[in-house]
Amino acid sequence: MKEFNTALAAHAGFLLGVGLLTRDPELSNSNDDRRQQQQRNSSGPLCNMPPWQAFKYLSKRHGLTSIALLLGCACAHRGTMSSSVSKILSLHIPTLLPPGSSELMLLSYGTQAAAMLGLGLLFMRSQNRRMVEVMLHELESIKWDARDTSARLDGADPAESTSECYSLASGFALGLTVLGCGQSTRTLADLRLLDTLSEFISGQRAGPPGPHVNSQTGSSHDATLEMLGGLSISARSESVSDIGAIAAIGLVFLGTNYAPAAQRLALPKSPAQLREADPFLMLWKSLMRSLIMLDAVQSTPAWVESTIPRACASSERGTQFPDLFRIRLHIIAASCMAIALKHAGTEDPRAHSTVLSYFDEIEQVASKPSLGYESSLTRSAAQSCLDVMCVATALVMAGSGDIPTMARLRALHGVSASRSYGNHMASHMALGILFLGGGARFTLSHSLESIALLLIAFFPRFPQQYSDNREHLQAWRHLWALCVVPRCLVVRDVSTGRMCRDAEVLLVEHAPDGGERVTRVVSPVPFPDMANVRTVCVSAPGFMPLRLDVMSGSYTRRLVCKRRVLYMQPLDDTPKRGLATLTEYMQWLATTKAGVDSMCEQLVQSDDPAPSTPVDCASVIRAVEQLRICARAARALATARKSSDSHAGGCWAESTFLAWLDIRQRVLLLGRRDECRRVLVRYWTGSQLPDIASSDSAVFYAVISLLYSVLDLPAPTDAMTIAKQVPVTQLVDYVLE
Repeated sequence: MKEFNTALAAHAGFLLGVGLLTRDPELSNSNDDRRQQQQRNSSGPLCNMPPWQAFKYLSKRHGLTSIALLLGCACAHRGTMSSSVSKILSLHIPTLLPPGSSELMLLSYGTQAAAMLGLGLLFMRSQNRRMVEVMLHELESIKWDARDTSARLDGADPAESTSECYSLASGFALGLTVLGCGQSTRTLADLRLLDTLSEFISGQRAGPPGPHVNSQTGSSHDATLEMLGGLSISARSESVSDIGAIAAIGLVFLGTNYAPAAQRLALPKSPAQLREADPFLMLWKSLMRSLIMLDAVQSTPAWVESTIPRACASSERGTQFPDLFRIRLHIIAASCMAIALKHAGTEDPRAHSTVLSYFDEIEQVASKPSLGYESSLTRSAAQSCLDVMCVATALVMAGSGDIPTMARLRALHGVSASRSYGNHMASHMALGILFLGGGARFTLSHSLESIALLLIAFFPRFPQQYSDNREHLQAWRHLWALCVVPRCLVVRDVSTGRMCRDAEVLLVEHAPDGGERVTRVVSPVPFPDMANVRTVCVSAPGFMPLRLDVMSGSYTRRLVCKRRVLYMQPLDDTPKRGLATLTEYMQWLATTKAGVDSMCEQLVQSDDPAPSTPVDCASVIRAVEQLRICARAARALATARKSSDSHAGGCWAESTFLAWLDIRQRVLLLGRRDECRRVLVRYWTGSQLPDIASSDSAVFYAVISLLYSVLDLPAPTDAMTIAKQVPVTQLVDYVLE
């Protein structure tokens, strides 16, 4: 039985992995364009999985497999609002089922939490009102719900998945659905999201939300003094929905700089209130507050100190208020995490130095021996904050393999009795992010979607043991894979595919003061953030210069961001099409030109020439297609050499372009004949096409192939679309003039 469960768990990991493969970090700004583009880019095993096969997996009632499939399908279809995936996820949300049917499912909070977060991914930034109402209802009702899942059918579900996990999933899902929209959600204005979520945080409601919700309250959420995950020192919050509601506010107003929303997450000011507060709740509020005011986040120690309340700012190690010192450690960890999320993958030196300085400070506290009860609590809090600092410093230097960061993480790698499962998870995840893709190949995006996913993946409360899913489902730790983007820009020779090691890349970026900032780098190089880049210019000895306008939303920008490979045209070798000398190239030009002349003469000899012709039409057309590429290169070279005194390569360029003009004029004269016009009309309309075996077929398709290889003619479908506005004969006259 153990081997069977192990095999199922391994297959569950495979399902989640293939679901995380589908990603497209560079999307347009419009929600509709983003959704259409994601639907076009949805490709992968889980994107094409039929519903019956998904239900076959779910019918096994294996918790890990169900969680992996639900999350994998949601990740593969994120932002698309796919109806088929929505139905599968809705089966695991009791609120979306008919009355009385939820008792038949007997699902644990872990499976429900995976389905709820999957709905958030599926409806990401859609502002779907129905989903928002469901998530709000779950956040409200979870405080009063005492459902017993001890008799659940999916017995292999991760243990200890409690209502806190489901509450956090509801908050994350609500935040993803209305991600970064803030007060601009006109269709959701009557829901008063900010006020409603603030009530969930304060816990001031006196009773259950209504008769349609299970109002049984149990004693399982009474305040008890226990350390949750090694991070929370004080009692568990009375309101289970606190952390989920804070997460929802932070994601809904992510990056909006909306001060009233940030004020709802303000920290207590008096020492008495701070001493009674949950340290993790202070960390979580401070982090969400910083992400809301994202533009105000600065990579300096002065900004970090400004986020600490005055009552905690002067608290030092060994004072009479060690609980205030622990609050200070948590707020520092939250501020450093906000800096890391803002500068994820940028290798910003100021952000890196700031995070490392506080990393060393917290590490000193965590490494000191504990001599009493209070010192033990402080050391445990410092160790938990150190986990957050490990992730923060790795996020800034993601994919770089930074040596100072690696040295600090490597020192935490050893086995120690004081280090828990969660401590090792944090340091190991940080090492993986630091060497992402083997170094210099990939990095992490820091768009709003990526910040939200990184926040979910690196939730700052790590588990105590491998089965600990009390507040955060461990399967969510893999969502960082959706934020991976290529980072290394490589310039290659288009003819040989080899790397151009001396290529100089010139980047023109928007400066903060409104001007332009020029950066010169040498390929191969880790490519900087594309958010502010306007133009990319590449130059290399022996190659034609290349200039690309990568304005926001353009196809060129998406292509460069996706491939990160630029191809350059050699000045001499490539236009010769592999010929050894310039003399051979000139002979090839003359042969191609003569072949086109002979082919045109052959086609106009009579209305029905003999099928056996001395000219090989296929070889002539292939030569014409190659010559067209050479003509484009010659024209680009002539433009690049216009302001230069050097005339290297001018001979072949001039000869190539003149030969192309002669061939184009010859083909135009052929196309303007009445016989060729009729052939083109027949091809576009699809009527009276010759039989392949007939003698007229060779001449018909030879004319079509020659016209399309030289002239810029529309495809038959495009031509017939245009023909709905103008007659086909006028369209033929237009394209041949």
